[in-house]
This record gives sequence, structure tokens and C-alpha cells, in this order.
Amino acid sequence: MATYGTDLVLLATGSDGSGGTWGEFVGWDSGGTPSSEAENFIQGAASFSQTFGNAVTGKSIAFDAGSDISSSIPSGDVVMGWVFLGAATNMYSYASGGHRFGIGASLTNFDMWSISGDDRPPNPYGGWWNVAVNPRVTPDYTGGTGSGSAWRYFGSLIGDTTLGIRAKIARGSPHAVDGMLMGRGEIYCTGTGATFTLMAAQNDLVANRWGCLQDTGGGTFLWKGLMSFGQTATAVTFSASNQTIVIDDTPKTYAAFNKIEFNHVDTNVTLTNISFLAKGTFAPGNLEMLANCTVVMGGCLFNNMGTFIFDSNATITSSTFNTCGLITQGGGTFDACTFDSSTGASTMAVDTLDLISDCIFISDGSNHAIDLGTVATTTAIQCDNYFTGYATSDGATGNEAIQVTIQSPNVLTINVGVGYDTPYVDKTGTGTVTVVSSVDVTVTVKNKAGDLLSDILVAVFATSDYTTAIMNELTVAGVATTGYSGAKPVEVEVRCRKASTADNPRYKNFSSIQTISTSGLSLAVTLLVDPYNNVAEEETP
Repeated sequence: MATYGTDLVLLATGSDGSGGTWGEFVGWDSGGTPSSEAENFIQGAASFSQTFGNAVTGKSIAFDAGSDISSSIPSGDVVMGWVFLGAATNMYSYASGGHRFGIGASLTNFDMWSISGDDRPPNPYGGWWNVAVNPRVTPDYTGGTGSGSAWRYFGSLIGDTTLGIRAKIARGSPHAVDGMLMGRGEIYCTGTGATFTLMAAQNDLVANRWGCLQDTGGGTFLWKGLMSFGQTATAVTFSASNQTIVIDDTPKTYAAFNKIEFNHVDTNVTLTNISFLAKGTFAPGNLEMLANCTVVMGGCLFNNMGTFIFDSNATITSSTFNTCGLITQGGGTFDACTFDSSTGASTMAVDTLDLISDCIFISDGSNHAIDLGTVATTTAIQCDNYFTGYATSDGATGNEAIQVTIQSPNVLTINVGVGYDTPYVDKTGTGTVTVVSSVDVTVTVKNKAGDLLSDILVAVFATSDYTTAIMNELTVAGVATTGYSGAKPVEVEVRCRKASTADNPRYKNFSSIQTISTSGLSLAVTLLVDPYNNVAEEETP
């Protein structure tokens, strides 16, 4: 059975005030006195709301925690609060501070951060929404002398002393504030059978309303903060498919605020056809495997996200990383994935290129696909991938497919399989990098009547060195084929003979000098029956 939880601590609730009182910030005090509202709430059993009165000047609702609680909000923690505006088109724009969140030492001296406006979600639709603010972020505005890093009062402000709101609102209580929480903003799951649906159901309980993972319907969830699969001491088994995670825009937090992490080596997470879509660019969402657990992702989409750090027990197949930051492979396996327009200097930091295959890398015109880091020995690696939009020659433009540092006397050989794109290299250091592309060597064997012959032994040797066969295999339905990644062009001898001389008919051995070029070799061979053996048919050479 799965367990879900959060690190968030309730700072204020509209239900009872949590021992504090509610008022208005000075300068934004033209609205009605905030009062308990049992008919319009999102968390607990009530909110605190206010009328707008007969004025267009600023309005606010502020909660008094009773004392400065700045020591209870360490670096990395935020304040997450529920705010409501029922007349969303009546405020001014985000840039003008139409809707703000305030934190202050007093109702007179406080800091303010723009959180919305009539031109920024959730508007123009309005309603309840959860905002996250890091009190350590430089404020957009100040009231009085500012908070001075003393945090006692927390609340929502509409308009400012100059603009206020667009028009008077004489009826109803269009402004409200409900539960406010503080912490890292973590939501986590442990145990077995965990899912996004069940995690969101726990988040969305009226008694909780953490604001971390909200079920918005249709298999779509709105997420912000830290999503933890497992905990340091406890694993989770998690599985989900065909769902969408929208990463909330949190510009008043910090760059690494939105993050997915995997904990405990026994954790097992399987994600199939899951889309992660970032709404904003400030904290677009990072992913990191803190433990080398089992992570399997198939057919997933990561759109406009930040950085990724995988480990060797990660298997990623048929997934797309679109406009994301640097991906650290960490020994993980990537098959048939697409990496489009990375925002990093390189798309991937790679330690085991052989485990990245059939992937498509699309350049934004100014980055590397693969950063191999420093190669400290003579070695050979396989590169069976496709590259689009990268430099078409070796160099140092910053847009070569592969970047590597290597010092003499080390030699790096990059073997490219048949049909895959040749990567060009940005090399730093005095070592040597050689890219060797494979080509097809195909021999088709028939008899004089044109029938394809199976079980014919085909051997191909370089005429300069007969010790190692380039090909040495039997035909299947008349065809023997292999890939060749050596130097080209190269002169070879092609030999064909019947694998078993006891079979009838018996064919004359075939030999021919050919050349494997940069486009490979395709050879059609006709074997003739040996007329001097006791065979079922005879042919004249």
C-alpha cells in the first residue's frame, strides 16, 4: 500500500486563523475588513474574504503570524498560499503589479511580489489558485521601508496606490485568502502501488490542499515544488501511463524549486506515455536520480524542462526531450529517443555512448549533441545515432555533434554503424579522434537458372591481410551481408563455395577481386555446376 505526504507546515487557515489575526496592509486598505467566509473556501472549512467598497484604490488581506517567523523558513523553503479574485478582469496587468503577494515585518513595512494580473494565468478566468513565493527573492515592490527580512505578515494585495483597480465593485466579496503553508513544497510517495492519481487525491483533500499536485481533470495534473519518488530510507513502487504533468510557472521562487527526484535503491518507477510540460522558463523543472534505483520511461515527453541526471539503472525508450537543459547520462540506456533543440551547451553529458542508440539529435544551431568529457585512454566506442542541423566538418564552432577532450598518445575511435549519421567532432587536446563509418557488404548468390542459393559459404578478405575475414557466413535465401567499418576504399577478395561437398548439385568455387568503397559493396554471384562431379544436373562453364 502506498503512502503520500508533504513537508509543508500550515501557517494559516481561513477556518480559525491558527491563533493569528487578519487585517490589511497600509496603502491597500480601502476594502472591507477581512472576515471569515464559510461559503467560498478551498482549504479547511472557511476562508477570509473582503468586500471592495466604493473605491478603486488598492485592497488587501493579511494574516498576522503573531511574531517574526523568518527563522522557521530556511533557505530553499517557500510560502505557498491560496488566493482568490472573483473579478479577475477588473485588475491591472502583471507588469503593473495587478495582483501581488506581500510579506512584511508589519502592516506598514512589507515586501511585495507580482503574482498575477488580468493578462496572466489563472486570469482572465479568476478563481482560487495556489501561489509560491520565496521571501528571499528580491521583491518587485515595497510598502513603507520593506520587511527588513522580518516575516510576520502574509497576504494578498490587489492593485497599488496609483492604479488600484479598474472599476468599483459594490457587491459581493470578490477577494479572499485561505490556507497558507511553508516548507520546501515537497510531495512524496512511499510503499507499493503508488500513482499520480492517488498522490493528487491526497493533495486535494479539503483538509490538506497542499497545492503541490492538483488533479485538473482528463488525466492532467498541475504540479510545483519537489516531487519525490521514495524517501531516503523508504522505497516506492510507482506506475503511471497516458497522463500529463503540467509544471506550474513559479517565477517568485528559485531556479531549482520545481524538481523530480528518485530516492532509495529499491525504488521502482515505470512511466509510460507521460508528458511533462513546463508553463514557465524560470523554474522549468529538473530531474535527478539520487539513488541508482530502477527507472523505466517509455514514450514520455519532456517539454521545455531544465536539467536531467540519470544513473545506470535508468532505461529510457522512444521518449522526446524538447527544448530541455543538459541531460547527464550517468550510465543510463537511451534507445530511439529524440533530443530537439537543447538549451544547454551540449544536449547530453555522456559516459557510455554504446548505450545510446537509434536516437535522433536535432541541433538548435549552437550546441553539441554529445559531450564525451575527457577520454584518458585509447579506446573505441560505438555511435549508432542520427544528427540533424550539426556542423558538417570537424572544428570548434560549438555546433559539432560530438565534443571531447583527449591528450596524446591516446586515440579515440568512434565507430558508426551502417545507415547511421557520421558525427563531426570538436576535439580539445593533442590526442587523436578517428570516426569510422560502417557500410554494407552484401553478396547475393544464384545458380544459372536464377534461383537464390542458401547455405553457400561467403568469405571476404582484404587482399592486404588474409588473416581476418571481413565476412565469413552462409547465405540465407541467397544473401549474405555484414557491416564494414574499416578504411575505405579497400581491395578485397570475395570467395563463394558450397558449404557441404556431399550435397548435390556441387558447384564450382567462385573467387573475385572487388573493392569496398565509401558506399559499400554489393555483388551478385552466379555459381556454375561442376560438370566433372556426379551431380543431378550438368552445366558447361
